[in-house]
Amino acid sequence: MLASAIGVVTTLWASVNERTREIGTIKAIGAKHWFILSMLLSDAAVVGFIGATTGISTGIGLAYVLSSLGAAEGTHPGTAASSHIAPIFLPNGLLRVWFLSPTISLAAGIFPAWKASRMSPLEALRTT
Repeated sequence: MLASAIGVVTTLWASVNERTREIGTIKAIGAKHWFILSMLLSDAAVVGFIGATTGISTGIGLAYVLSSLGAAEGTHPGTAASSHIAPIFLPNGLLRVWFLSPTISLAAGIFPAWKASRMSPLEALRTT
């Protein structure tokens, strides 16, 4: 959880640094603080949902692959028994993880988004 939060903070901070002129231009034409804040927090939420979906999909796929590899190694010629153990995934657990990841991403993205929303348009346009 901590590693993903650090990853989101660094990704969002890099996004803010790369889009400084864009943020300055948006603020110069009259955008409010909440608009910049919501724009960057929506980026954080999307990163969280994509990361959760990718992680859950990869985890389920690897669980089945490893389970089938264990079954292939556990069978011996001439024996009828197999040591195959099917992975079990609880829908409630998967949904909790799928909603927890964007929540952590939003929490981690608050500081960079807040700093960007408070940026002066003049300073944002002057830098870069």
